[in-house]
Amino acid sequence: MLSQADRPWTNVYGVARSLLAAATLLTLVANPAGQLFHPLVVDDAGILDRHAIDGLSLFLLGREHLVLAKLVAVIVLLLVISGWKPRLTALPHWWVSYSFAASAAVFDGGDVVAATLTLLLLPVAFTDRRRWHWRGVGDGNAPASVAAQTGLLLLRLQVSIIYLFAAVLKLRSEEWANGTALYYWWSHPKFGAWGPLRWLTDLVGPSRLVVPMTWGVLVLELCLAFALLAPVRLRSWLLPVAVLFHVGIALLHGLPSFALTMIAALVLYLRPAWRPFALPELRRRAAAQPSKQLAPSPLAR
Repeated sequence: MLSQADRPWTNVYGVARSLLAAATLLTLVANPAGQLFHPLVVDDAGILDRHAIDGLSLFLLGREHLVLAKLVAVIVLLLVISGWKPRLTALPHWWVSYSFAASAAVFDGGDVVAATLTLLLLPVAFTDRRRWHWRGVGDGNAPASVAAQTGLLLLRLQVSIIYLFAAVLKLRSEEWANGTALYYWWSHPKFGAWGPLRWLTDLVGPSRLVVPMTWGVLVLELCLAFALLAPVRLRSWLLPVAVLFHVGIALLHGLPSFALTMIAALVLYLRPAWRPFALPELRRRAAAQPSKQLAPSPLAR
């Protein structure tokens, strides 16, 4: 019998799965299929030749019926958001996330992150025997626990690398080094601040406040990169700060789907899987059947 500390099947990863699905769903429903997937195969394959794997994409396979392919994707994502049967919905969820990142004509880094995270979550979901990923704490045997926690460990390592690269690559830019980068991003004609908040960036951008704010972004990203080695208490403090950071990006630049994806990544990265969120359903179960607080296992740290 596993201790609670060795059971990562809680609503922590459930919240993250729902956020990841909601991010992809938001992009799908807000844009026409013809606009999102034209052209389906990018002529410039980039550093890696994607043509060998593009054929696995849902939207490439259904290129003659894009509306139907989009409908299938929406149904899958709604099931994931609902939390029903993680074992059954995990692989379709990854397929939809991968298909979008591989086939969409316009996508951002959040879509690639979503495809990666849903892949690394497969060992957790495949070993989750619960009917809903919101309810209680799942149980399993030792091999299942090791597989699930290994997937989460690899996922946390991936998120750490994302923030490390985000900070280090910025340091190579003169604008980030001298503290003026946010001014240029806020005033960029395409990626600049969203209309209703443009007055705020026009006020702060030319002022001296932009320098500590720019450097603050670098400090936060470096802190998040090395949070992989931090104690649980520090990670718990960083989580709301990092969530507010991405909410701010979403509000200023109009990137809600990117924010949802990165908030999901932060939940998986900074929130211990064995410490579920105090959602109403869990509070009712706790009142009916109190449980003793258990220490985390070394693998879960």
